[in-house]
Amino acid sequence: MALLSVHKLSQTVGKKQILDGIELEAHAGKTVALLGPNGAGKTTLLKTIMGLYTAPTPSTDGSNSILFDGAIVNAWPVHQRVEQGLLYLPQHTSLFAHMTVDDNLNIIYAYHPYWKNQTKEAFKEEVGIWLTRTQLTRTRDQKAGTLSGGQKRKLEVVRSLISRPKMILLDEPFAGVDPKSIYELKQIFKELEQCGIGVVISDHHVDQLLSIAQTVYVILGGRVVTHGSIKDILTSTYTKEQYLGNEFYQEIAGRFL
Repeated sequence: MALLSVHKLSQTVGKKQILDGIELEAHAGKTVALLGPNGAGKTTLLKTIMGLYTAPTPSTDGSNSILFDGAIVNAWPVHQRVEQGLLYLPQHTSLFAHMTVDDNLNIIYAYHPYWKNQTKEAFKEEVGIWLTRTQLTRTRDQKAGTLSGGQKRKLEVVRSLISRPKMILLDEPFAGVDPKSIYELKQIFKELEQCGIGVVISDHHVDQLLSIAQTVYVILGGRVVTHGSIKDILTSTYTKEQYLGNEFYQEIAGRFL
């Protein structure tokens, strides 16, 4: 059973229809990649799943239903989705720039329900493990606003992980990030699979996503035009012609087929 399921979801922002009958499934311990050009509807999809955009009321036939861990969450507020283990990491930094790295993380201990029944020592131990894995230990007393783009993104991922998620939705996690940090982030995402955490990633770095995803959805004009394994995507004539382009297809096909 999928941890996250979206059934024939349509969404209008303002007076413009952005999503048109989107179907999507994501499983625990698996990585799903969302591909598509700017304006395709990827961010709108993630924000609607998270509750940042109000979702339509589900129809009696199941259309417009968003299910997380077996429950229909369309009417749930954002905080309830977070408490149940669904997290969203937006493209633009959500860190408190004037606060130190440690203080950005300590907020989770102070306010997240999971840590109310845990000791501060247990929290510090978990934070220390993730800071070591992301090579951020030396930045603990540094203000978040002074970190590099890659360090900021890694800190946001660490903050998400200590919130004990079941699934993380990531919007453009590689944007403005140096190659070394992209590699390190990919290693973290692979670790999440081993921990049973589901990951849904939208990004324009097609080659980077294909190297870590098990399932890929290509979204064009608010619709899923093809989905499946990496092979399914790369052998789709429509995807090659309408999204990847022949030149880029030739460049990546030899690596993944």
